[in-house]
Amino acid sequence: MEQYVYLSIIFFSLITFFLYIYIVFEKTVETYRNKRRKKYYKKLVPYVDFIVNEIIEGKDLELFATKNLKILCKNKEKREIIEERLIHYFEEYKGEFLPKLIELCEYTKIVKYEIQNLKDKNSFKKALAAKRLGEFREWKSAGALLNELRTRNSDVQYNILLALAKIGDEDYFIKAFETIDSAVILSERSLIEIVDSFEGNKHKINKYMINQDNSFIAGVFIKSAGNHKDISLSKDISQYLFNENKELRIASIKAIGSIGDETYLEDIIKLLEDNEWEVRAIAARALGNFTDSRILTPLTKALSDNEWYVRYNAATSILDHKDGINVISGVLRGEDKFAKDIIISAIENSSNGAHLYENSQNPDKVELALLIKEYTDDKNKEIAT
Repeated sequence: MEQYVYLSIIFFSLITFFLYIYIVFEKTVETYRNKRRKKYYKKLVPYVDFIVNEIIEGKDLELFATKNLKILCKNKEKREIIEERLIHYFEEYKGEFLPKLIELCEYTKIVKYEIQNLKDKNSFKKALAAKRLGEFREWKSAGALLNELRTRNSDVQYNILLALAKIGDEDYFIKAFETIDSAVILSERSLIEIVDSFEGNKHKINKYMINQDNSFIAGVFIKSAGNHKDISLSKDISQYLFNENKELRIASIKAIGSIGDETYLEDIIKLLEDNEWEVRAIAARALGNFTDSRILTPLTKALSDNEWYVRYNAATSILDHKDGINVISGVLRGEDKFAKDIIISAIENSSNGAHLYENSQNPDKVELALLIKEYTDDKNKEIAT
């Protein structure tokens, strides 16, 4: 029995010893790599800065400088430092010199190296390669990015789509969304962010994709068009205002409201009576973007809606309107407690609180402040009793 105990001790001691040796070796290698990287960094960063500054100043680069950079990029560690420095310029600067910077990345074969990394089985490396290709904005990498788009890894898919957005080729970007049509693994917010960042012809891609059969994808592009307030797309967007799909109705209302196209004002007013309360709530909020006085009567009616969010959004939109003060005074003089309560709630949560009305030089606002005080005092008395 003792023999087995001794053998076990020796065995575990050997494992501990070799583990220690391995850790020491790894630490030594890591320290050496860090020192070597710092050495490369000190030499390469000023060199890259010099080349980029020459490009920014519009000077013709000497063939020797670009050829030397190309040779340096053959070394993986040196290439990493060069890429990181070039990406810094892509992120920080915009201007006429960018095409020359893109050309430099193509000449030094940095783009080619990253396209190879894009095929790596490691998802982290693949996502990083896609991100870098996006920063370099080289059109020739678009095809390779598209080929790697069918993936179940959300980071990879996100970075590939974002890269294609930065490259800005309309046809490839449209193909990308057609490719993921039935395999979307990203959130709507992420997709809208990607579409918003597209650096090509936004109108072209939005107009095409808004009319897609996939309602989720169409909704993404509708919302993006609304973010950019592209009034020329109002007609395309308006076809979804009464669509049977609730999410498309909501997306189109938001977009038309953001754009502020009064051509479809009556349609949005009608949607205050939609069967779905979410649609009514969004319609009530969207009407706050319009200055036409036609919105006030239907919004006043919406103050009595069964859903709190609809009532609150209607009250907020009335407060935002230049003639809303007259409506508010009328409501506070009326008998509808639902409407009164929601108006008071909206005023309390707005930047134009009741105290501002009290100190106003406008007699209508002073009168409104008195009505608010009178109603809240009565309300407090009711609660007390």
